[in-house]
Amino acid sequence: MARPRAQLDTEALARAFAGDGLHGTPIAHVAACAGLAKPTLYERGGDKEELFALAVEGEVERLIERLDTARGAGDRLAGVGAALDGYVRERPDGARLIFLTAHHERSRVAGRVKRALARVPPAVEEALDAGDAPLLAAALLGGTVAALDGGPSVRALADLLSRGAPARSQPPPELWTA
Repeated sequence: MARPRAQLDTEALARAFAGDGLHGTPIAHVAACAGLAKPTLYERGGDKEELFALAVEGEVERLIERLDTARGAGDRLAGVGAALDGYVRERPDGARLIFLTAHHERSRVAGRVKRALARVPPAVEEALDAGDAPLLAAALLGGTVAALDGGPSVRALADLLSRGAPARSQPPPELWTA
């Protein structure tokens, strides 16, 4: 009997797709990362596009769960910065997947992936719970991408922002396009 798709190891799928995305990752690599034969992988998870969507959705859920922990922090900006920084450090493949390689337009699941990714900025804003949350969220998400590329930690950026956050209430639209 087939195992339900929800029980697939989406962390392994995220590792598989993190480097080269949907179109650049061979299904043999996905199967190897998942520890399954290709026929078993197809049976349990569907085709490569479906597996990719499951990986992205799983990572978005893991990131949002991590952001939820920041809501209890006394200093929400520091808490969100620490949550994003910890996510990049502890889940570099997942972070690379959702911040760099998941964005695409040419697949049957592109809309589904885009909807999953679009959940991230509002989750960051909600975790910040501040009047200038949209701008701070855009800065922290941009800082997350920079941290993936060897830039400073997101925690350091949050610390800098807490010492003098800009007064603008909305980020320029070019900062985040989910």
